[in-house]
Amino acid sequence: MSDPLQSHLKISVDEIEVGMELQDVFTTDGKLLLSSMIITSQDQIESLRRKGVTFAYIKPTDTASPPEISASVNSEADQTLQREKAYYQELSKAKEVHQATLEAARNTLHDARFGKPVAIEAITTAAEEMVSSIMRNPDALVSLAQIKGYDEYTYVHSVNVGILITSLVHSMNYSEEQLLEAGIGGLLHDIGKMRVPEHILNKPGKYTNEEFSIMKRHPENGLAILKNSNSISDFSKLVLIEHHERYNGKGYPKGLNESNIHEIGLIAAVSDVYDAMTTDRIYRPAWTPQRTLAMIFQGCDIDYSRRIVELFTKNLGIYPVGSFVRLASGEMGVVIRVDKGSILTPDVLILFDGQQQRLDRPREYKLSELQKNDPDNRYRIELSLNSNDYNIRISDYISANPFN
Repeated sequence: MSDPLQSHLKISVDEIEVGMELQDVFTTDGKLLLSSMIITSQDQIESLRRKGVTFAYIKPTDTASPPEISASVNSEADQTLQREKAYYQELSKAKEVHQATLEAARNTLHDARFGKPVAIEAITTAAEEMVSSIMRNPDALVSLAQIKGYDEYTYVHSVNVGILITSLVHSMNYSEEQLLEAGIGGLLHDIGKMRVPEHILNKPGKYTNEEFSIMKRHPENGLAILKNSNSISDFSKLVLIEHHERYNGKGYPKGLNESNIHEIGLIAAVSDVYDAMTTDRIYRPAWTPQRTLAMIFQGCDIDYSRRIVELFTKNLGIYPVGSFVRLASGEMGVVIRVDKGSILTPDVLILFDGQQQRLDRPREYKLSELQKNDPDNRYRIELSLNSNDYNIRISDYISANPFN
């Protein structure tokens, strides 16, 4: 059988450039780290170096072979196109990862609810796939975490928090091992709630003091459930025990303050509250991402670390994928892509015209381009809205691949 890499071109890590589509990426010891990855930024190249990558394979094309490839991709338009292709290329894989992770979380928390042994292997496998997807392209899986609903809230919330934590620590250049441990911690961060009586867990109104006292035990309950699971690292357990600690020491269960909360605990706190507030619940509608981020910023240096909040916002965007927004022109639509270098000017799929009439055919706006010649600021995002008020199902719009 012929070697499938014979038709590919081997290059060193120093030859990798923005715009290249890598077929296989290998570490110093010859271990395959990644497959099929489009390089969309210099940061990705530096990340590969830090992970010990020494060489990769690329598939030569009629228009792209090193070193001449840089001439065709260094324009802003070409790099934007490559980023979009990389996002959609990963999105189809990310959907499978997302679904499998939801299933693993559902089964694991269900077992914990009924006192069965927790199958950590399934959660570890799900976290490994989650990390691999985020390393290939962090935006794809994060966009799927923006699809909200309160059905099976605890399971979906656990997966979303796992994704948000892993994406952020990836942007902060944590090691691959720490990415995996952070992801596991995120997926299991609320497992202790499985020991909270359901009438309290799903109560639509305000807790009594006694009920809140029971709820506040769930981080410690989580550790108790996992006490016999030797495969859960101390780093993962920090996510469980510290995600409700607060910067000013007024959180729980231990009342730790800023200097005593581990960085991963600070990250977990922001990720947890962001997903909780942007999700519909039985007792209240979801807040918009913009309103939620504003609330979190108000809590900087009180409830949350300002540095972590700023990093979280930069990583996610002021208007994350899935946000339903209104422009100054009156047009409304769904944010479908966010460039981390330009978080105020995402790509928006316009669904309503300036008179707020539904369009027969959506049109895509690249706000970063439109604002270059926009003296009246018509293409500035004015505010976020609740998509439910306009009968818009976000999932219908953030997953379609225009390159198919």
